[in-house]
Amino acid sequence: MASTDPDRLPMAAGCPDSDNNARLAAYCFEDLNENERRLFEAHLLDCDFCWDEVQRLSEAVRVFRSDKQLLRSFSPAEVGSVLGLSIRLDWPFAGHSLHVLAASVLYALLYAITLLLEIAYSFDSFGPTALRLLPLVLLWVAATTTGALLLGSRAVSKGRGYGIAFSATTIAASAVLLFLGLCLFLPNTPVTKARFQTYSAQAAYFKAVIYGVPGAILFLVMPFLSIVRMQRELRAERHAFVLALLMREKWAVAPRGMFFARPRVLWVILVTALIVSIIASSHLLDNLLPGSFTSLFILLVQLRWILYLAFGAECLAWYGLALNELKRECVAVERLQI
Repeated sequence: MASTDPDRLPMAAGCPDSDNNARLAAYCFEDLNENERRLFEAHLLDCDFCWDEVQRLSEAVRVFRSDKQLLRSFSPAEVGSVLGLSIRLDWPFAGHSLHVLAASVLYALLYAITLLLEIAYSFDSFGPTALRLLPLVLLWVAATTTGALLLGSRAVSKGRGYGIAFSATTIAASAVLLFLGLCLFLPNTPVTKARFQTYSAQAAYFKAVIYGVPGAILFLVMPFLSIVRMQRELRAERHAFVLALLMREKWAVAPRGMFFARPRVLWVILVTALIVSIIASSHLLDNLLPGSFTSLFILLVQLRWILYLAFGAECLAWYGLALNELKRECVAVERLQI
């Protein structure tokens, strides 16, 4: 059996079945019953991700079990690090730089697209200036978002309780400052033409800010800093507590100042918000007056929907994978302590 077998399906992004994360560690520690073992081995035939993880973890388990003195010389946090799990608290962004960069860019693109959207009906008049402002908008939002998450993660990793509040406030203040700056360009009169009275370009952009900031806090800031907080709990060797929280034990309560929501709940909120946005925008689209740039306006509305979904999906997909990674570490360390 080899990971390059062409008959096996590539699962580089992770196993789609989150329950297999706990089974993976139990399999390596030979802690599955006969039926569970056979089912999991059948799964290994189709999942490159789980197969590669089994190969990596099994070797580490054999080393530890062959030398009990070696095992006793490591703390649980060091054992987790040796097993290659997510003990990266001292790294920039606690080891999640790629996620922070991707989410920040997608979030910044929402503000850039909205700028073009609000002047689209008069693109011949406002378009050239808007295109020159576009890189500045992208750079401002992406830089302030990554900065907010960097400082927030450092605060949380050091046990300070203001990490979420600081990051959320910074992102909100950044959006407001951006709006105030763009007011020098956006007209205070309606640009979009419809059969009913539309907002001025300034008011419409401010409405986008009001909708965008809560989404950034709910889908980006809070999940990201909750993962960092759990990494800190693991650094303090509280693996049993984190595992109980992740496994939804009734007695497990999130630490003070920590936000912890199930990925499924956040997915429901994301999809609901997107549906509401589509319904509200559909009323406007149905009542648009014909113009030279009507098609551009409709295209930008649809692109904004796609970007909002991409932003939320990236944040929540990463969140689910990060939770599974932490769960895998907790299970592995708990097994090694038996």
